[in-house]
Amino acid sequence: MKVVSVAFDGPNRSGKGLQIELLSNRLNEEQIPYMVVRGDGSRECNKLIESDLSEWWKEVNLHLHNINDLYCWNVAACKLAEELIYCKNSILPEIIKKSNSDMGLLLIDRSILSRAVLVSEYLENFAMDDLYPQQFFESQHNLTVWDVVPDIIFLLSAPKKVLISRLNKNDPKYSFRKDIIEKKWNWYGRVLNRFPSTISSKVIPIDATKNPTEINMEIFNTISKYRNDQ
Repeated sequence: MKVVSVAFDGPNRSGKGLQIELLSNRLNEEQIPYMVVRGDGSRECNKLIESDLSEWWKEVNLHLHNINDLYCWNVAACKLAEELIYCKNSILPEIIKKSNSDMGLLLIDRSILSRAVLVSEYLENFAMDDLYPQQFFESQHNLTVWDVVPDIIFLLSAPKKVLISRLNKNDPKYSFRKDIIEKKWNWYGRVLNRFPSTISSKVIPIDATKNPTEINMEIFNTISKYRNDQ
């Protein structure tokens, strides 16, 4: 039984969520077990971990959006890291076992690259240990940054004007989202140069301007090849 962790990183409106949705549909058709988890940022709930909106996250999200400092983001990141490991080592293997499959996919919405982009906003010269500081882990104190490195990282990218054109001008958060794209759309390539080859070699660039179905076929074929090579 094998769990393959597949991450989707990239700037806002690069299509991460859409690709996860399309891939999930394909995996359902192929009867390949999978889970979708949040790898960086914040979340509201994950029904396989808890049934309702997490009270813990409800409180932390207030701090993230109102105070917005590195301490709060570190707390959230390490919580998500613990959840990711729990899903990878406990929940998904049970799902795989019940499906009588030999493999399952852990689909990660934002991962270590997105984490590095956020940290680099506060720390210009970050080290690997800065991404998941040990003191912020609650339950599994032996976790390190290397425990959350995915097997495959799809890095979606597109020109800034393309990303901005995908925004909904009627969205109350339009200005906020536009500012993020304006500021960070090319930061992923910048932080990628800071990673050791053991991580950067896992990154597969994806041209997010292509047709979404074509992109998803490319992603599925890459995962299939990885599976067959293992």
